[in-house]
Amino acid sequence: MADLFEHGPRWDGRPPHPKEGAFAYLSRSARPEADAVRSNLDGWLDAYPSEQAGNLAARLRSRRDDQHLAAFFELLLHRLLMALGHRILAVEPKLQHTWKSPDFQLDGFYLEGISAQGDLHGVLKRKASRYGALDLPLVVAVNCPDDEAGLRRALDELWLGPRGPQRRALSAVLAVRQAEPWNFRGSRLRLIRHPEPDFPLPPVDLGDGRLLGDLV
Repeated sequence: MADLFEHGPRWDGRPPHPKEGAFAYLSRSARPEADAVRSNLDGWLDAYPSEQAGNLAARLRSRRDDQHLAAFFELLLHRLLMALGHRILAVEPKLQHTWKSPDFQLDGFYLEGISAQGDLHGVLKRKASRYGALDLPLVVAVNCPDDEAGLRRALDELWLGPRGPQRRALSAVLAVRQAEPWNFRGSRLRLIRHPEPDFPLPPVDLGDGRLLGDLV
């Protein structure tokens, strides 16, 4: 498919304009850092399955920063999974009992990526029941500003109810703190498993404890 960004020299080194979208600034900026980000995204998109790459590229180009960053996070997760040696069986796999699809199906589990700003508990609660009864463990990768203590509080509230463990369809959460196109390399991955899930996540390498910059 065509590259995400237009080719040619860039001369505009000014900072972002007020109300300028994240993609628009990234596309026009002549800063060397911007050129490195553009190169990363173009290369990662080339490795994305062609059937879904066009839709993902359109979301990356969105004027809405939330849409742009959500698409970036999905692309980053795809790159991470490939770097860790996972076999991606399907992007947006079709489920028999619902029209909704998680982002990826891998050997032994599904993975869904979300970018959460604000109510982390509410976002995870909706994802825990979004796909109904699944036949494999579900891992939600969440890109959020919360530190580990805040994440733990949200998961305790999500998974531990008055009658014991709940929302067992969500087998694990892969937390990434504030990964964005300009600064993802310093984000550390944290995998937290449900204490009593419907389907326990098998021993898999999702980069737990490591920095994204050391993996992608």
